[in-house]
Amino acid sequence: MVQNKLKSKNVKIIFPSLITCFSMIVGFTSILASAEKKFVLAGVLILVAIILDGLDGKVARITNTASEFGIQLDSLSDLIAFGVAPAVLFYRYFLYNRVEQNIFHLLPAMFLLCGAIRLARFNVTASIHGKYYFTGLPIPAAAGALVVWIPLKDWMEQSGWQSLVDLAPYLEPDTMFRYAVAIIVITSLSMVSNMKFDTFNTFWFNLYPNRYVNYAVFIFFLCFLFIHFVVFMFAIMVYYMTVMYSRGSLVSLQRRWKESLKVKAKHIPDDLD
Repeated sequence: MVQNKLKSKNVKIIFPSLITCFSMIVGFTSILASAEKKFVLAGVLILVAIILDGLDGKVARITNTASEFGIQLDSLSDLIAFGVAPAVLFYRYFLYNRVEQNIFHLLPAMFLLCGAIRLARFNVTASIHGKYYFTGLPIPAAAGALVVWIPLKDWMEQSGWQSLVDLAPYLEPDTMFRYAVAIIVITSLSMVSNMKFDTFNTFWFNLYPNRYVNYAVFIFFLCFLFIHFVVFMFAIMVYYMTVMYSRGSLVSLQRRWKESLKVKAKHIPDDLD
């Protein structure tokens, strides 16, 4: 009986590991696509890897096969799919033809380094039972925010909607470059920061006090899939980043305000009898 249970668990543990390995292969394929100047494909593959990265953890918890091995394998996969692949895509798309601006070549290296540190910190502090939040921006979210603009531009050009076609040139590499630099710097520093970012379950199902509001918001964003996968990923990236950074800024302001009040209170002399 015990042996049968062990065999069953050993079989189940294969499923999340297979998804993780597939995510790693998708990330590697994205690197090859970037090398061949297939930038849209490279960006879409990274977005697909984000979905796979979310699935492997879900499958591991559903099948009760979460393990330290799974955590380590997932981090190795994440480093390739969300560290190396986005860094290579950023370099090939934005920097390859900027020969005279070599200083900017440090940006993808910084992104990769910060991503590796973020994953190493997660491995040290991670629990196989999950968390309500992450410390530092999750590397899949950072990768998505960095590359989603490339396939989005392609979709806008082929959407058939003239208003979107007219906006597509604003996402050209030369026009988008200054904003891309800001995005890669912000996401890199956010990954190694102490800022709190919600996990998937916390963000989508516990963000608002009323659970029906959470369900309604989740279903609303799922509807973007009927438009296009890239539009769906763009929508959830913008929503997640906006909410997390807005809340982080508000918390920081509140903390500074309380600290200033404490400092002022210390300088107020006690009443004399």
